[in-house]
Amino acid sequence: MSHAMFRAYADAVKAEIGTATTTRFIALAETTDGRFGLFHHSMLPGAGGADPHYHSRISESFYVLTGEVRLHDGTGWRTARAGDFLHVPENAVHGFRNESDSLVEMLIIFTPAEHREGYFEGLAALLADGNRPSREEMVALMEKYDQFEVDAPDTDHDHPHGNDPSHTHGPDGTHHHPAPHHHH
Repeated sequence: MSHAMFRAYADAVKAEIGTATTTRFIALAETTDGRFGLFHHSMLPGAGGADPHYHSRISESFYVLTGEVRLHDGTGWRTARAGDFLHVPENAVHGFRNESDSLVEMLIIFTPAEHREGYFEGLAALLADGNRPSREEMVALMEKYDQFEVDAPDTDHDHPHGNDPSHTHGPDGTHHHPAPHHHH
C-alpha cells in the first residue's frame, strides 16, 4: 500500500550555491518515485544562475514566485515575474539569472527527477568558501548530470534594440555591470 509523503518547508534540505543562491530540495526522486523533482530556488540580486544550456533526458519548468528573473528561452532573454511560467522540453536551450536589485524566488521542476539534487549539491561544493572552480571542473559536473552549455543568442526580448555589449560574466556566474541598470 503506498502512502502520501509530507515534508515541512523547514525540513527541506538546503544547498547554498555560492553566496547568492539557495535551493531547497522540496520533492526528490525518492519522494516521487523518480517521476519529478521540485526545487525552491532563491536568488539574491545579481545571482548568476545558469548560462544557456540543454538537457537530453530531462524536461524542466520554471514558475516564478517573487521578483523578476531573466529567463533564456533559446532565442533570447526575457524578464519573468510572479506567476510567469517557462516550460523547457528535452534538448531545448534555456538559462536564468537575476539581474534585478531584489530577491527572486522560483520553483524549478524536473521531469523525470534524474537526481538533480546531485547537481545542485555538486555546484554548492564547487563554489563553497569563495572557491572559483575551473571551467573543466564545471563541465565535468554538468556532463555528469546531463547538462550541456551552448552558445545562444544574447537577444533581449524586452528591449530588442537595447542590447548592452558591456555585460560580462564573472567566473562565479555573477554578472558585472559597468553601471546599475533599472528596467521598469
